[in-house]
Amino acid sequence: MKTRIITSVVALAVFAALLLAPPVVFTIALAAVVLMMLYECYSATKADVAMKIVGFVSAAILMAAVYALKDFAALAFVAVILLYMVLVVLEHSKKGYKSVLSNGFITMYIVVSMCCIWLTKESKGTAYMLLIFISAWSTDTFAYFTGRLCGKHKLIPHVSPNKTVEGSIGGVIGSMAVCIIYMCVIMKLQGSELSAISDWLPICAAYGALIGAVGGIFSQVGDLAASAIKRDEDIKDFGWIFPGHGGFMDRFDSVIFVAPIIFVIMGIIK
Repeated sequence: MKTRIITSVVALAVFAALLLAPPVVFTIALAAVVLMMLYECYSATKADVAMKIVGFVSAAILMAAVYALKDFAALAFVAVILLYMVLVVLEHSKKGYKSVLSNGFITMYIVVSMCCIWLTKESKGTAYMLLIFISAWSTDTFAYFTGRLCGKHKLIPHVSPNKTVEGSIGGVIGSMAVCIIYMCVIMKLQGSELSAISDWLPICAAYGALIGAVGGIFSQVGDLAASAIKRDEDIKDFGWIFPGHGGFMDRFDSVIFVAPIIFVIMGIIK
């Protein structure tokens, strides 16, 4: 427990520093995190050298399209698909098409989902981008402590033995509460045109509850999806860089699923 808390505090301090740094620093750091997550997944799934090379090249193509060449995004996806279909031919009788295409899906899943963090920051601002992390990480925190305190009924034991129904519900409720408070702070600091608290509080509550509930549910789906991969590969963690937490993939598995969902929601309702 002590190790987990210390690691979390240090990681949050680094994260805060990146938010205060010039935008290009945040972009480079996010790209580095994506590459580390891919490396951990490729290692866990025992991808060979050819699959790793194609994976990193595909990641570079997709991130370049998102960060700098948005008009060529569709072309980038086509290029990545073609790369993997060529790899299917080259890897025939070695890894097989199932391994190659699952590697390709993991690559696109991680890269595209994590890029939604950057897209949210660029289109909505840092304050709203933080909702992705707040909803995901508050869910993790509340689910963990609720599960330890009153968890009795297993959620999906064959995927994640320690997760409980009570913890899952506590995670969603905790995420909603934190997001509601955060939305109230944002609206107040940004100088809402609605001066009366009776005018802006219901809006904050509704917006925060929606983001918190959706983030709370989907962050757990992302966590469970990562757990399923780990169980299939018979590993405890994807990495070791965060003592008590595992690797980058272990730390961001819930964020991966939340980022595109919240990006879409905010694009619709704001």
